[in-house]
Amino acid sequence: MRMHDGSEVFGLSTTGFVSEVHDFRETVADPALTLAEKKRALSLIVAHAASLDPSDVGFANAGVALKEALCSWLDAQPSNEH
Repeated sequence: MRMHDGSEVFGLSTTGFVSEVHDFRETVADPALTLAEKKRALSLIVAHAASLDPSDVGFANAGVALKEALCSWLDAQPSNEH
């Protein structure tokens, strides 16, 4: 997954964030990756979302992308069947 390592967070555009979320969704669906790798990717997505500029024109799109990322994360979790 192409993700920023956190050192360039303040320069991340909303367009870049939306692209990063697309990569994240592929990451959580990849069975070859460990849960730890997927958790790290989720942590980066959340950190990057928090650093976005709310006055940016694409901020609403970034919000939708964040929702999609979180839904992908939840969908990828093992279910507890009762």
